[in-house]
Amino acid sequence: MDIFFHSKLCSETQRAELKEAILLLDEPARNLHPAQQRGISDLLKGLAGSNQILYATHSPFMIFDYTPGNLLVVELDKRKHLSHIYYDYWNADDQTLIPILYGLARGLTESIVDRQIGFNSRPVIIVETMSDCMYLNAFDKFLKDPNLSMNPLNIVPAYSKNSVMSLAIFYRNHGYDTFVLLDNTDESDQISTQLESNQFKKVQLIFFELGGQAKQFLEDLIIDEDYLYAVNQTYEVKLRKEGYKALTKEIVSSKGKKSIIDNLNEIWKENQTSRMGEIRQRGNMQIHL
Repeated sequence: MDIFFHSKLCSETQRAELKEAILLLDEPARNLHPAQQRGISDLLKGLAGSNQILYATHSPFMIFDYTPGNLLVVELDKRKHLSHIYYDYWNADDQTLIPILYGLARGLTESIVDRQIGFNSRPVIIVETMSDCMYLNAFDKFLKDPNLSMNPLNIVPAYSKNSVMSLAIFYRNHGYDTFVLLDNTDESDQISTQLESNQFKKVQLIFFELGGQAKQFLEDLIIDEDYLYAVNQTYEVKLRKEGYKALTKEIVSSKGKKSIIDNLNEIWKENQTSRMGEIRQRGNMQIHL
């Protein structure tokens, strides 16, 4: 086995001579740099054309074939002390699926460093959360300009607020015309300051506002009744358990906070025993809306 992964792997001549073989490999790329793992993956992909290859891996860089039946997931059933093999790997446990999901996103990652895509695409808008991305894409469908509606906005959600700056710089440095859409919070102000210190212009940093008035979150641009309709539909069962038939605009606005998100947070805080819990960093509720 070692001969195939020594130094520069194997020569073109050796690859050509290897036909109708069965290769069984146990984590052939363990402890290698991701770039080297991709090299191993490309080699195995080339060998798979005339050979049968079966190997185990936990690395997203080592997956090149997502065809049902070709990619298998093996899980240990601790209660029965048996292994469960998923041929339909998308039904496996979420934790098991993590490397597969990272691999499926490989194209998104590679598109960042593809300068042809960068220089020829529309501007990229970095937003702080996945919910912001979902809302803006929904708004895009209502734009009157047919040129825009036929060419959707390029909106990229950051994993969290502390990744906004790095993601924006990555895109900017790889040729994209990059803008950053920010909440009106102290943390977002810090992100703006950091971006300006990294040669971002003020015109590239956009804060939510409506009619010249600053809005704390994107949700504050949505009509309260529309937003609460989505909340009530999504959390119908949990709200009923807490004694609410529905969260109305009057109930929410009575908390007297600046933002609808802060008002909702206040309601959750008043129900400490609720299974809903507090919305932390706008994640749990908005990610589903």
